[in-house]
Amino acid sequence: MRRWAPAILAQALGWLLASFILQQLAPAWRGTFPEAAMAGGWAAIFSQRLHEPGWRSPMQFGFSLALWVGLHSIIPGWAWAVAFALSLLMFGGGLTGRRAPLYLTQSRALDALLACVPENLDGNCLDVGAGLGSFQRRLAPLRPRLQFRGIERAPLTCLLGNLRCRLADCGHITMGDLWQADLQRYAVVYAFLSPEAMPALWQKALEEMQPGSLLLVNAFAVPDVTPQQAERYGDGDSDVIYAYRLPGPRGP
Repeated sequence: MRRWAPAILAQALGWLLASFILQQLAPAWRGTFPEAAMAGGWAAIFSQRLHEPGWRSPMQFGFSLALWVGLHSIIPGWAWAVAFALSLLMFGGGLTGRRAPLYLTQSRALDALLACVPENLDGNCLDVGAGLGSFQRRLAPLRPRLQFRGIERAPLTCLLGNLRCRLADCGHITMGDLWQADLQRYAVVYAFLSPEAMPALWQKALEEMQPGSLLLVNAFAVPDVTPQQAERYGDGDSDVIYAYRLPGPRGP
């Protein structure tokens, strides 16, 4: 609960400030959609001021709008409960651990990932936070000497991803937590997490992965560590695959 206290505080402050401003300047707008938009804007600002992860600012804005819509909608309450339950099953992995939301690997990033994995590499490959299995489905047929596996925290996402991978005969995805997983037996580990998780991920890789193994990360570089390879797949600052070779004598 303490992890989410700043987010709750930002949302509450946003609504209080918006309510106060409209009470002074435009009382007729109280309880309207513009008030929700103003509250969301202030909540996004407060989220930044409280040093929350950057991805939470747009979530704060959207939550204020969704809250207003929910309170003024004719949709029955059970429908919102069902939608919330499905969202939790699909995206709930980001609510625990080190706050890594569901990021789906873009199709254009898969070729960049392929360029980082040598064709003659043997061993096991693990996708941590596997989502819907796009990484495995793309790389497994082209790197047949690797054995692919994924782990995913969100139950519904894991179920769908595992089904897609098994139907394509490219490994499997099971429920699991990166921070509890043992990375020792993997020649390649792929992660698309969040900036906040990178230092801990690198430390875990240093402690558990074998020398010469590959750690591939999407978008968020490991701070203060120079990658062996960086493959750009788009024009955005974060459209990069970073490949880190774990220190030691083991070759590709």
